[in-house]
Amino acid sequence: MDNFGYGGFGGFNNFNNMNNYDYQLYAARMNERKLLKKNASILGVLLLLYELLCYVVGRVTLFIIVYIHSGVLAFPIGSRFNHILRDDDFYFSTTMNMGFSCIVVGVAVIALLLIARIGFKIDLTHIYRFEKGQGKTIAVCFPAVMLTNLALATIIGLVVSYLSSYGITVPQADFSYNELTASAFATQIIYGVIIAPIAEETLYRGLAIHLLKPYGKGMAVIISSLVFGLMHENIPQAVNAFCFGLVMGTITVSCNSVVPTIVVHMLNNALAQIPDIADVIGADALYQVYYAIAILSLVIGLYIIFANHRKIRLPKDENCVMMKGERYKTAMLCMPMVFYWLYLAYQYISSFIYANI
Repeated sequence: MDNFGYGGFGGFNNFNNMNNYDYQLYAARMNERKLLKKNASILGVLLLLYELLCYVVGRVTLFIIVYIHSGVLAFPIGSRFNHILRDDDFYFSTTMNMGFSCIVVGVAVIALLLIARIGFKIDLTHIYRFEKGQGKTIAVCFPAVMLTNLALATIIGLVVSYLSSYGITVPQADFSYNELTASAFATQIIYGVIIAPIAEETLYRGLAIHLLKPYGKGMAVIISSLVFGLMHENIPQAVNAFCFGLVMGTITVSCNSVVPTIVVHMLNNALAQIPDIADVIGADALYQVYYAIAILSLVIGLYIIFANHRKIRLPKDENCVMMKGERYKTAMLCMPMVFYWLYLAYQYISSFIYANI
C-alpha cells in the first residue's frame, strides 16, 4: 500500500510540500520583481530628471551669462537668443564652456540628490565612507584602469580613422583648449578633475548601484555601466566609458563606497589633461611625463591583471530568486527606463545625422 500512488500518506505530504515550495518560490519572485521594478523606475525617473535639470539650469545660466556679458535681456530659447550666442566668440571659449559645465553639473547633481533624499527617501551618505584598505584598492586598480583606457583609446581611434577614410564621421567629444589663459586651465581642471568625477561617480555608481544592487550585484554593475557609457552621447566615449564603468562598478560594490572610484576617476582625468596642456603651451617635457606614466601603468597594469586574472570577474548575484534574464528585463524595460533609453537613442541618432550632413 505504501508503494502505491504517491507513496502513501508520506508521499502525499511530500507532494503538498512540493506545491507549497513552488508557491513560496513564485511569491518570492513576484515580490522581488515588484521591488526591483520600483527601484528601477525610481532610477529611470531620476536619470530623466537629471537631464531635465541640466537643460533648465543650463538655460537659466546662459540667460544670466548673456545678460552680464552682453547686457541683453533675451528669453533663453529661440532664434534671437541662439543668434546672440553664435555671434560672440566668448561663448565658444574654453573658459565659458568649462565654467558653464561646472555650474550646470554641480547645481543639477545637488538638486537631484535633494530630490532623491526628500522625494524618494534615498540615503546615499553611507557610500562616501572611507575605510582602511581603500588606499590599497586605489593603488592596485589605477594602473589597470589606465591600461584599459589606453588599449580602448587606441582601438577606438583606429576604428574612427578607418570610418573617416570612407567619409563616415563619428561624433566625438572635444575637450581641447582653444585659448591660452589661466582661467581656461583653471575651469578645465575644476570641471574635468573635480566636479565631473564626483558627480558621475555619485550618480552612476552611487545612486544606480545603490538602487539595483539588492537584486543582483552583477546586474547593478552592468546596467550602471551601460547608463554611464551611453550618457556620454557619442559612440567612442560610450564604448570606453562602459568598460571603465565595469571596473569602477566592481570596485564600488567591493568597497561599498564610491570614495575609491572618485579618486581613481580624478587621477584618470588629470592624466588625460596632460597632452592637451602640452599642446597648448608647447611643452614637450609634459609629453615625456605622460608617456612615462603611460608606460609605467602599462607594465604594472599587465602584471596586476596577469597575477589576478583568476579573480577578475563581476560580482556574483547572491540571494536572488528571479532568473537572471528576468531581472535584466524588469530593470531595463520598466516605463521610466524605456523613456530614458529612447531619449539617449534620439541623442545618438540626431548627433550622427548632424555630423554627416
